[in-house]
Amino acid sequence: MTTNKLQLNKIFSSPKIVGVVADANTGKSNLLYNLITDLHKDYDFKLYSYGLKVDLGEQKLYSMEELEQVKDGIIFCDEFFTLFDLEDRKKRREIENTLRLIYHNNNVFVLCGLPDNFKKFISSKLDAIFFKKSTLSTFINGSTIKNLAISYKGRELGSTILNIAVDKAILYDGAHYYNIDVPYLQVYDTKINNQALCIPKKCVESVPILVQENVPADVVEEVLSEAFAEYKR
Repeated sequence: MTTNKLQLNKIFSSPKIVGVVADANTGKSNLLYNLITDLHKDYDFKLYSYGLKVDLGEQKLYSMEELEQVKDGIIFCDEFFTLFDLEDRKKRREIENTLRLIYHNNNVFVLCGLPDNFKKFISSKLDAIFFKKSTLSTFINGSTIKNLAISYKGRELGSTILNIAVDKAILYDGAHYYNIDVPYLQVYDTKINNQALCIPKKCVESVPILVQENVPADVVEEVLSEAFAEYKR
């Protein structure tokens, strides 16, 4: 990922809460893996994660109790709303105590979610934010994160959407906005082997013909694979 080393150092060298916000299926997890990859290039650090589907050799966390015991680490939390129940106002005091403890224990905490996951309460705690493609109407009105999204006046901002390309992101580091490159990391793509939901009819119709002509199974598979590839293009 093309980010200034000074920016990464500024974000990850002291206790912070960092947000990663975007619509569904716009590359949020890929951005997390890019951040982790870039950090590993230049720094030694203790890595923890909640919700990441790929095993990076880090310590996986599964509960608030585990989270509160982490010290001197960088914690990446994907789909953070499954860990923090922000819908229950009675639990906000507990969550605030947890966030305070994260600072006290010298951690950087990266929260990844959809625009409407960042309620006003949690949004106000963010020290830095990575934006990817986001629908403006799905942000919580009056939240700090929405105000920062619409305050950005780059060409990506429209009247209804912050239309950031899938291989890009916008970083707000607490003072300035930066455009950054986010390359696709295929090795971490857990959806790459998902089956197509709609199969082109010409592919389906060709199967009986190939079978009738006694075409070897491996050749049939190759023909269908090529047809799928062409269909996706």
